[in-house]
Amino acid sequence: MRIIGLSVKRIDYPMRRPFASARRASTVAQTVCVTAHLEGGVVGYGEGAPAPYVTGETVASVARDATLATDALQGLDARRIRHWGAALREALCGPTARAAVEGALLDALARTRHLSLWHWFGGAREWVETDFSLTLGPLEEVGRHAAEARAAGYRTLKIKVGGSEPEVDEARVRAVAAAAPDARLRLDANQSFTPETALRLVSRLLEAGIPVELLEQPVPKDDWEALAAVTRACPVPVIADEAVQSVAQAMCVARTGAAHGINIKLAKCGPLAALEIIAVARAAGLRLMLGCMLESLLGIGAAVHLACGTGAFDYLDLDSHALIGLEPTGRPFAQTGAVLSVDPEAPGHGWEPVATGG
Repeated sequence: MRIIGLSVKRIDYPMRRPFASARRASTVAQTVCVTAHLEGGVVGYGEGAPAPYVTGETVASVARDATLATDALQGLDARRIRHWGAALREALCGPTARAAVEGALLDALARTRHLSLWHWFGGAREWVETDFSLTLGPLEEVGRHAAEARAAGYRTLKIKVGGSEPEVDEARVRAVAAAAPDARLRLDANQSFTPETALRLVSRLLEAGIPVELLEQPVPKDDWEALAAVTRACPVPVIADEAVQSVAQAMCVARTGAAHGINIKLAKCGPLAALEIIAVARAAGLRLMLGCMLESLLGIGAAVHLACGTGAFDYLDLDSHALIGLEPTGRPFAQTGAVLSVDPEAPGHGWEPVATGG
């Protein structure tokens, strides 16, 4: 079952409404769709949605690198996953490009066996529950969006914080808590705080009775001492996101206790490394989150199959398709409120470009 080649297509999705974090503001989700071609005519699909502030990649570099990967993979046996995976790692430095190619090849391979990726990842459960992310925006707007999300069935809301004024961050969280008083709240700082600012915000919110569930990546990704300082003092779990993009960095968290858990994103490492990071985190007793960049139904579908198949995650943040405004069709996943579920009978992850349109 030889790899014939790869084809690459850039796709832009206008977002439902502008979305901002401490590191970027987006009105368009830029993605790269990779199609893997195996002998016999079998194809599979993968997606890369780069975030330059995380991996240094752009949509142009992902498209270029994924195209170049054909030279390293052509003629290899698709069934020898570790073999072509090693060849791909040697050929491509960019993790988002590598993730798109890995995803496409795994999808194609599963389709040759008429096997769902959910089965391939372990078949642990058929559904998971995601949160919904709220932009770094005006208080009234964020409160309104929080109420809409809660009414749509989301029981957990992730709030972007890390603006220029800590008082406004606190007011934004309070506005969400008022608009959705029974929701669990997660804070995502995207590297924008000092340890002191992060701890002060969490403490003030907890003192006010606001149910903060976790704090994600409070400090710059390369400042491991600051991350560990927040983790030691924070009364809620601290989750490393941008700081962990590889198995080696996951092992560093496990060894040093720099965070209580890790946010895995396929665009940061690809599905093969994601499985290894899961193993490291489980062995070390770390919590696990599965997050996303700005993927469409294709990329989110692959993540839902990973989440359901492994059953490994404590927290799910798989909502970029909703931020874009794309409606799940059942393949690669279905959605009811905040619940995302797989179709165990669909070969691969089940995504088809004509059937889904995104």
